Amino acid sequence: MRSDTLTASRMGALLACPRKHYWRYEVGLSAAVSAGALRFGSAWHAAMESRWQGLDCAAALEKACGGAESFTELDVATLSGLLAGYYARYGGEAEVVKTLHPEQEFRYALDGSRTFDIAGKIDGLGVLCDGRLALVEHKTTGESIDADGEYWQRLRFNPQIYQYVLAARALGWDVQTVIYDVVKKPAIRQKQGETAEVFGERLAADTRERPEFYFARREVAVLEQDVEEFAIQRLELSRLILLLRAAGRRARRPEHAWPRNCGGMTCRFCEFATFCMQNIAVDPAQPPAGFAVGQTNPELSGG
Repeated sequence: MRSDTLTASRMGALLACPRKHYWRYEVGLSAAVSAGALRFGSAWHAAMESRWQGLDCAAALEKACGGAESFTELDVATLSGLLAGYYARYGGEAEVVKTLHPEQEFRYALDGSRTFDIAGKIDGLGVLCDGRLALVEHKTTGESIDADGEYWQRLRFNPQIYQYVLAARALGWDVQTVIYDVVKKPAIRQKQGETAEVFGERLAADTRERPEFYFARREVAVLEQDVEEFAIQRLELSRLILLLRAAGRRARRPEHAWPRNCGGMTCRFCEFATFCMQNIAVDPAQPPAGFAVGQTNPELSGG
């Protein structure tokens, strides 16, 4: 096993903001309570895994909420309403996936590097009804999932997908396509004085009335030129990490070597913005209130 691990999440953090990457993956700093969007996404993945195991809507909800820390009544109601609509939307439709192998973990050496392993967890490896092998990706989003929307165009170049394609092939699955199973987060909100339970029922009714607004499935072919381009960029990202790490050892404060990408979309949703935007020096031995230093890759079993 190599000394460093390069996951899709790590590459995404580096591309979004090198300083964010430094705090999260070099120092191991993270908020003590995970962001609501991350908690909800993890719960939804757990629900989908339960569905593929043949569990009904109620059992899938129980499984999803059982492992969700700090879930509020509104979180549970939102998940319940979306699941009710999802089961109604696809319950009577023939499945395109014949068999699914969910949550497939992988780890192997990055070719061309003496430092990094490639690691992660694939949502699902599926055998389609026509016999083809595919990645099955469950996603939640707040964006429009209209057929001609920008969301689908960006998915084609999602580095996470190509990480998974290459990993699947390393596992012996020659995948040539991806099945995206996407759920849009609710546009309606809890009304003043409305209980979480009533909101969940209203959301469930809305998802049944407008299933095309909330749910979409699409198959996207894997293009070999995109896979080749990703493999080149991945290796260069691993080299960039080593370059910035070496520069950090020469800097007065190591984070100075990792450039900030200050912008509305990067800083607004960054867990480190509270101290990073004020240029506050952080001692990993005494992290800021609400933060802790721990595993650098919590998305992997065993960190």
